[in-house]
Amino acid sequence: MAEPHVISALVAKRAEVAGLIVALERQIQEHQGTLAHIDATLRIFDPAIRIAQIVPKRPAHPRSPYFAQGEIVDRCRAAIRQGLEVTAQAIAIAAMSEKGLDPNDRKTRSDFVQRIHWTLERMRGKGELERVGKNANVRWVLPTAIKTP
Repeated sequence: MAEPHVISALVAKRAEVAGLIVALERQIQEHQGTLAHIDATLRIFDPAIRIAQIVPKRPAHPRSPYFAQGEIVDRCRAAIRQGLEVTAQAIAIAAMSEKGLDPNDRKTRSDFVQRIHWTLERMRGKGELERVGKNANVRWVLPTAIKTP
């Protein structure tokens, strides 16, 4: 027989998650209603519009309270200029240290690393950087720093 406190904790957690699902389903219904009204209004102004061809827009990530506008890009460019290869993790740890934050705070470090990684990927898409390696071993270099055989 399982421990009563374990069962109690799991029941409480299940109730919490089920409540979140109910709240999210309610939000989905509200958004679907709003979408139906927008679709109807679009059809009034353009009866030939093809609603199904309108691609959903991905929601923007909330801004970080730790970084000013453009600061992450500036940090990434500075790190790339200083070293031949850099990692998002190294840039994140340096940023946290400079801001007086504890680099051992896993939640904040993870947020920093993810935001820096997204920025590095956007820079790669613009041709400013190249990615070397995959997954946890990914490094970033200037395109001219890549050696071709």
